[in-house]
Amino acid sequence: MGDKGGDNRSEVTDFILVGIRVRPELHSLLFLLFLVIYGMVLLGNLSMIGIIVTDPRLNTPMYFFLGNLSVIDLSYCTVIVPKAMVNILSQKKTISFAGCVTQLFLYALFMVTEAFVLAAMAYDRFIAICNPLLYSVSMSRRICIQLVAGSYLCGWVSSILQISATFSMSFCASRVIDHFYCDSNPIEKISCSNIFINKMVSFSLAVVIILPTIIVIVVSYMYIVSTVLKIPSAEGRKKAFSTCSSHLGVVSLLYGTVSFVYLTPPNNPELRKVASVCYILFTPMLNPLIYSLRNKDVKDAMRKVLWKKKRLFVKLESVLKVHLFISCASHQVSSMGDRGTSNHSETMDFILVGFGVHPELHIFIFLIFLLTYGMIILGNVGMMAIIVTDPRLNTPMYFFLGNLSFIDLFYSSVIAPKAMTNFWSESKSISFAGCVAQLFLFTLFIVTEGFLLAAMAYDRFVAICNPLLYSVQMSTRLCAQLVAGSYFCGCISSVLQSSITFTLSFCASRAVDHFYCDTRPLQRLSCSDISIHKIVSFSLSSIIILPTVIVIIVSYMYIVSTVLKIHSMEGRKKAFSTCSSHLGVVSVLYGTVFFMYLTPDRFPELSKVASLCYSLVTPMLNPLIYSLRNKDVKEALKKLLEKKHTILY
Repeated sequence: MGDKGGDNRSEVTDFILVGIRVRPELHSLLFLLFLVIYGMVLLGNLSMIGIIVTDPRLNTPMYFFLGNLSVIDLSYCTVIVPKAMVNILSQKKTISFAGCVTQLFLYALFMVTEAFVLAAMAYDRFIAICNPLLYSVSMSRRICIQLVAGSYLCGWVSSILQISATFSMSFCASRVIDHFYCDSNPIEKISCSNIFINKMVSFSLAVVIILPTIIVIVVSYMYIVSTVLKIPSAEGRKKAFSTCSSHLGVVSLLYGTVSFVYLTPPNNPELRKVASVCYILFTPMLNPLIYSLRNKDVKDAMRKVLWKKKRLFVKLESVLKVHLFISCASHQVSSMGDRGTSNHSETMDFILVGFGVHPELHIFIFLIFLLTYGMIILGNVGMMAIIVTDPRLNTPMYFFLGNLSFIDLFYSSVIAPKAMTNFWSESKSISFAGCVAQLFLFTLFIVTEGFLLAAMAYDRFVAICNPLLYSVQMSTRLCAQLVAGSYFCGCISSVLQSSITFTLSFCASRAVDHFYCDTRPLQRLSCSDISIHKIVSFSLSSIIILPTVIVIIVSYMYIVSTVLKIHSMEGRKKAFSTCSSHLGVVSVLYGTVFFMYLTPDRFPELSKVASLCYSLVTPMLNPLIYSLRNKDVKEALKKLLEKKHTILY
């Protein structure tokens, strides 16, 4: 290229990544889509690696390759996605020259390596089915390591050649790359050089990479199909094909999306970007799901890991019992007479029936719980981190919001892990102490959230109706008192609810028709007269719900009255925007709670679905509602990502 190329490269210090062209108001939604999917990629692939490393039964060539596949998926997704998320919220959308070179190098390295690892996995399946007696010799530990090392070597050589060809070009004045990451095709478009040689190099590399891997995969499966069809029994054929179905699914997904990207006409860049999202985000997200859904060994290993978690959870429940409930329960039981005492001593544990679905659907429901719970952890921990680290959010509203995220995280954690464990458990049991602890903690956090939302409504009322006195009326001391008062009300309500529930005498049946310990399904197991308990429960609900709803309604009546007096449309819009997130959260929580408790007892499955909405869906949606609807949170998130940007690039 001569000195010109060198001079141009010295002048080009950075590039601008255009990203996906959408309206500015959709940037937050696009960011959240990337964030949620990337969280699922992390969760799925790290879980797969953890399961393969910890379970000795998976110490086989196939799972050695699968573990490396998860490492590669996780790595190439991480090379692209964090920077893309930063740029979605950033004004500059820049990437340094060195950052662009690094991104293209690592991306090409991992993508090419994955293609060769998939070919090695096809060869592994060929040996396992066509030469099973020689499998341990043909696929020894040494050969497996050599195949993976060879895959990385091919990826490294290909990546070096690709970036050398790409960044030896001279670049024009334009630094704008029409993509959301550094890829060779959009970089070539901003070059002043003759790109014919670069095109030939790229094409030759693609042929050298794709052709051998495709040939190995196709030939391997031709032999596999030929061998399997010779098996006399249908059951034997099904079993043989089942060991290949997951690999075929992953191969089809990767090659299908990559082919679509590079066969899409260059005059339609937005379609290419969408297709790129498919194989950069969706492929790494779906690969662990495909292997966990289609692979019995992985499901068994996952079940084993969750059983270990269950034993740890049961121990924790026993500790909670000793510290929280023994004295209260003993006192209440003794006051009910010997009959109550004898029943409690016999009722050592309960069985959580869960959802009445076919056993084949258990893994699907488990994955829904797992993904939703992962998003709850990601969203609420992220919200707390943003509020704690950004000084601009050191206000009463965000103090309450931080506590709301804390509560959402914990009351979903009381329910979700145990429910997920029971999907894999045969007994589906929960100890008596665990049931008491679960009901106590869930009631504590859900009641606290009700009072906290009322405090947040009062905060908005003071901010809009008495703005000049806001800093005086909503002092740090008063905010702390309101939050402490919410927890105190939750604790009192929880102690009373747990006490009246577990002073009941239980019959021979221990099957709680729910996926967690709740008052209503527990009352159905009782031999006692529950009319008094129902009255007490109703009274508690009235004392909790009525004051909180009144505070929220009255606050918003004053807010609406004040806002309507503002003359400018912009002023009214700004005032209402500070309340819209809170109103959304209140509507989601109270709507699902009312729906559940107003559902007749003769529809237990409908009641479970409603419970799922407020125990998992609500804590997942709350941080999304506040991040989508709140300018301060979006700015704080942008600032936090800019800090990460300076560290990464």
